[in-house]
Amino acid sequence: MAADDRAHTHESYAFACLSCGFGWEQEFEIEHVTDVGGQPTVRYLVDGRLVPSPLTQPSCPNCGGHRVRVLKAGTVAAVLPPDGPEEEPPLG
Repeated sequence: MAADDRAHTHESYAFACLSCGFGWEQEFEIEHVTDVGGQPTVRYLVDGRLVPSPLTQPSCPNCGGHRVRVLKAGTVAAVLPPDGPEEEPPLG
């Protein structure tokens, strides 16, 4: 297939593991292509590597669990604490 036969888009998703509570975000390059049988198909890539669709049974990179909720991009970052621990007020 010629490179110009591909339509490229980028999408980001947020994920939350329902097993361990880990949250993360990932950006995907999405290629809309026509397979050898002439059927339209979608390929997901991360850093140029072909990966499974993030919408079909994602895995948690922290615990390997598959109880993962897919969320709108920015959702995880909106609830993360600011960098670094909060300082305790001095005693006494």
